[in-house]
Amino acid sequence: MPEINPRSPIPKHHQLREVLLELMDGELCVDSPIPSERELAERYGLSRMTVRQGINSLVAEGRLTRVAGVGTFVAAPKLDVQARLASFTEDMLSRGMRPGMTLLALEKIEAGTHVAKQLDVPRGEPVIRIDRLRYADGVPMSVQNTYLPEALVPGLLEQPFEGSLHQLLRERYSLTVDWGEQTIEAATADPELARLLEISNGTPILRLHRRSYAGDRLVEYDVSSYRADRYQLWVPLSRPVAPFRTARTAHNQGGSS
Repeated sequence: MPEINPRSPIPKHHQLREVLLELMDGELCVDSPIPSERELAERYGLSRMTVRQGINSLVAEGRLTRVAGVGTFVAAPKLDVQARLASFTEDMLSRGMRPGMTLLALEKIEAGTHVAKQLDVPRGEPVIRIDRLRYADGVPMSVQNTYLPEALVPGLLEQPFEGSLHQLLRERYSLTVDWGEQTIEAATADPELARLLEISNGTPILRLHRRSYAGDRLVEYDVSSYRADRYQLWVPLSRPVAPFRTARTAHNQGGSS
């Protein structure tokens, strides 16, 4: 178990954070209580304020969770939002979790400027909008707002909708989603989103914007809002085959384009 070094240039609350992480990766499991502020202060010779700072940093990261009047507990580990093309249902099943869904809206609308641009259709084009609250093992994880050109999915509103949208597109419309592009940004939950995800208004979230293709057909534009306390971004990296050269680098080296 790491100790607190009073002569270290590293602030004591950062050192305590490492002590707690060591505990969480070893002795403590999910939902286990951590020692109280008083116990930690006495054990490591720290002030209660310093202990509180160390704990607060882990609460803010979603590694610990507080229950008012009860204590502070080890939170469930975050799930990875991976940079790969998979439906929510496929993703949860691959993790051994039970996917669930509440259908919030299923309607035909006219594409506004933004949606029309994302789907590469004329403004005012009929579009199917599907809003879903997604669950993993009964816990609300994300809200998905999906848009599809109606011309690609005729009759979608007249038939029951449940399960995986990508499976439905494949089986009912012969549209196999096989590639896409995605952007990710930080955002905060508005009151309605917070209510659905069972988080506080203004809580940080991850917002993913994705356009999905079946071959050369742009099939779907999806905006998904994920709980930041349950998700983290995971992206595999590799070194490029050849060194990356910017226009500035080429100019400085006497190159031309």
